[in-house]
Amino acid sequence: MTTSHTTTVGLFDADPGSLAAKSRVLRQVPGVDLRMAAESLGQMLTDPAFPPEVVILEQRAGERVSINYKIRVCRLADSRVIVVDSGRANSPLAADVGSMMTPVHSFDEAIELLAAG
Repeated sequence: MTTSHTTTVGLFDADPGSLAAKSRVLRQVPGVDLRMAAESLGQMLTDPAFPPEVVILEQRAGERVSINYKIRVCRLADSRVIVVDSGRANSPLAADVGSMMTPVHSFDEAIELLAAG
């Protein structure tokens, strides 16, 4: 007997249009249960579904809260973190957070990681 595991996922992107588009895509991925989509750290932390098993983050230029802080908060809550680094945010990672997350170059690559388990 084979049992399939559904992964609970949270999505963080400060761009509302991008967040909506990514949410639509994630809802179609087999084995993924999109539990939350947030535009701000406050939204993410106060969502009753936080923490999910996995959080996908994309940092945008000009965001007040650093990517380092977001990664640390998610890891403290025991979520696996996938960081989409498309090269637009120009936000350097602190030395300690490199081992706390999985970097990818695109949202599609993040989906591939989720699908691979």
